[in-house]
Amino acid sequence: MINFNHAVQFQRTLWLDQLNQAQTIVDATVGNGHDFLYLANHCQTGTTLWGLDRQAIAIQATQAKLAQECTRTDLDYHLIEGHHELLLGTNDWLSAPIDLLIFNLGYLPGSSHKLMTQPESTLEALEKGISQLAPQGLITIVAYPGTPTGEAEAQAVHTFLTTLPQKTYDVATWKPVNQINKPPILYIIKGR
Repeated sequence: MINFNHAVQFQRTLWLDQLNQAQTIVDATVGNGHDFLYLANHCQTGTTLWGLDRQAIAIQATQAKLAQECTRTDLDYHLIEGHHELLLGTNDWLSAPIDLLIFNLGYLPGSSHKLMTQPESTLEALEKGISQLAPQGLITIVAYPGTPTGEAEAQAVHTFLTTLPQKTYDVATWKPVNQINKPPILYIIKGR
């Protein structure tokens, strides 16, 4: 059953079609590794999976989660510590077009709320990611408007996405409309 009241869970239903043919997947904010593990367990053999995060603790948590819970033995994956806006757009590690790119913005769950993704760096990473998107590629972005920084970031993402050319990209947003406390917002970009 599709979970319609949770942006992080709902986006996974959008990933499923993409995972059937994706050759290159990038999780630009691995966090505690939940989405990365999902992608690892559902991607096709031969897919290369990249995970980025600015915090060493996030990379370590993701590595541990894979070691404990990944059902795959044939997985080609790479975890890189660094800022997503600096890593995306460089050919030092990624030369193939991106078929699926995901962002889960905000702060690392269970850690300090002082270290959060920021509007400027997120937009830079998003621009670079879009420039590397494969034809028919998919980008999902979960934004958390429950804090002042998160609200500014969600608004910046929304404003930026309205500028993408309709002939090149389908862009949509999804959010629960009857939940309190500013629930997460899912932004979706699909290459045409």
